[in-house]
Amino acid sequence: MVPTEDGRYVFFLRSPGDDPRNTLWEVDVATGTLREVLRPDALLQGPEVVSAEEKARRERARVRSGGFTSFEATRDGSAVVVGLSGRLFVWTRATGKARELPVSPGTIDPHLSPDGTKLAYVRNNDVYVVPLAGGKETAVTRGGTETNPHGVAEFMAQEEFERSRGFWWSPDGNSILYEDADLSAVPKWTLADPAHPEAPAQIIAYPKVGAPHATVRLAIADARAGAAKPPRKITWDGARYPYLTKVVWSKNAPPTIYVRDRAEQHGALLAIDPATGGTKVLLTEEDSAWLEIDPSVPRWLPDGSGFLWATERSGGWELELHDAHGAKTSTVVPRSMGYRHVNAVDPVKKVAYVAASNEPNRGEVWAAPFDGSAPRPVFRNTEATVWASFGDSTQLYAFSEATVRAEHRFGVRSVDGAVNIAIPSVAKAPPFAPNIEYASVGKDDVRVALVRPRNFDAKRRYPVIDNIYGGPINNMVVSDAKRYLDQQWLADTVQAVVVMIDSRGTMYRGRAWQRAFRDRFGDLPIVGHAEALSDLGQKFPELDVSRVGIYGWSGGGYYSAMAILRRPDVFKAAVAGALVADMADYDALLERFLGTPPNKAYDDASLLLWAAKPPTPAAPARPILWIHGTADDNVYLLHGLKFAEAMARGGRPMEFMPLGGQTHMVSAPESIAAVRKRTAEYFREHLHASKN
Repeated sequence: MVPTEDGRYVFFLRSPGDDPRNTLWEVDVATGTLREVLRPDALLQGPEVVSAEEKARRERARVRSGGFTSFEATRDGSAVVVGLSGRLFVWTRATGKARELPVSPGTIDPHLSPDGTKLAYVRNNDVYVVPLAGGKETAVTRGGTETNPHGVAEFMAQEEFERSRGFWWSPDGNSILYEDADLSAVPKWTLADPAHPEAPAQIIAYPKVGAPHATVRLAIADARAGAAKPPRKITWDGARYPYLTKVVWSKNAPPTIYVRDRAEQHGALLAIDPATGGTKVLLTEEDSAWLEIDPSVPRWLPDGSGFLWATERSGGWELELHDAHGAKTSTVVPRSMGYRHVNAVDPVKKVAYVAASNEPNRGEVWAAPFDGSAPRPVFRNTEATVWASFGDSTQLYAFSEATVRAEHRFGVRSVDGAVNIAIPSVAKAPPFAPNIEYASVGKDDVRVALVRPRNFDAKRRYPVIDNIYGGPINNMVVSDAKRYLDQQWLADTVQAVVVMIDSRGTMYRGRAWQRAFRDRFGDLPIVGHAEALSDLGQKFPELDVSRVGIYGWSGGGYYSAMAILRRPDVFKAAVAGALVADMADYDALLERFLGTPPNKAYDDASLLLWAAKPPTPAAPARPILWIHGTADDNVYLLHGLKFAEAMARGGRPMEFMPLGGQTHMVSAPESIAAVRKRTAEYFREHLHASKN
């Protein structure tokens, strides 16, 4: 949901009923009316054609829907651009209709110029521009190839750095800053889906740990002269700072980039001189463990007098105001507020609207004055998590409010409270509300969510199922009842209590809490969950912690498998989806947590070494169900195959459930249903049959 700059309209996507294809809608703020603006079937008949490049982009962004998956509106809302099947369309308010732009098919990642008169996009690894009013497309870059793409964010940027874009307009719309990546040294992995031998194999540049990565460069091209004019190369110490994690080019400010070393312990915010391509340091960051990413900064003030910057130098996130040369002038949001990210900046009121909360399971919106005086709440609910989208507006925001009572509200509000428009959901209402209780246990005040069966009997003792992710990327305990619908179904079906535990190493509890994960990748979450389960058993007598199952996907799949290998005394059965078995075969995100391989931390974190150890009476083998998509290009099927072989060598039982043609984000409804059903069956078999 994105408001226009003047606050007159809010555009958003939603899928009607059971149709997974998104359509474009708008809210007229003056009247409060909602209307459907554009449907994909009005533009193209027949099935959507998605290119391999677009599939990869959607996979990195975890986009499961079809139809319109993104859009961009002009600042006044007079036109909206959408893409479909590699083709580009523009809807205009004046005509109320959409027309196709005269570009060759196969486009990805379209973005409007700041004045809304031109559209840039990538096709065949080069950047092109087309006038929105009509006219021929112009190549802005030339010579892009699969190993040297122009204007495309490389794998690490998209998957790990939250940077999906590979090119950026100048504020005046005359130039384009673009990424020029050299992938020639990156290991080439073959993704051949065994479920579809008729399909050609894909060759993917996969930046695995310890291997050469993309050489990322930047250049500025003239959007008017196109590829006829040589681009200006941007220079910085790429050998020291090979990771490009953030790029902004704001009005009245220099193009600005945030670069980091490969260990992700040192970073530098650099200002680019567009005339020469040279760079200068505005500020630097360092952390002995790793530097976290806040993609919402730097945020330049509209007059270019300074910028907002977020840092954990004090031991927790703070938002600072710096002058145009990089010197700090004030602390805008103190550490005690639980800062998350910047939503918008109002230069007139001299406030930043930020997401913040000192409760890790909640999100709130606050107005923080530039001078460091006390922030005031704009939108908060002690029983909900709220998200806000301001777009280019400073007075209006679209919101999503997830409550602990299975309600999920959407709407539009103004910061002064004068506007409050509800956007009704058209999603099918869930047939039940989750039976959730939030708790904290142990000396560390570990946050926990418990989901009991809806027919819960306080006189019974129930087995426990631990739904884990683990680590510093994703918290499981949130004030959002809809996040627990699957867990409620599992609790009802298995007749068990499902728990989610955010132990040490997770997010939103300060730097020391999170960075404890460093060099303890393989054991910290397992230790934390085992301790929390013991504490839960003492606090809630209905929990039979002698019968604990554990399940999760991706990182959660890894920890589910590791739990039964390291702590079979606690965990009696596991369901592990898309697990990473061999740390040497995953992307370089792991270097953030484990350092440069080989070292002891990698060995200790490897499922293969633990799986190959024969079970003993003191550490018996526990059953595990491994589930994996055969077309996964994030955690390759290779991991599960290596794990199965190691389990066989160790004499350990394992069941495998392949998901033919599915990627890391399983999207086929029938596959999702099959995973849920088999997970429930597996836990019924292994948690109710025996207490050994």
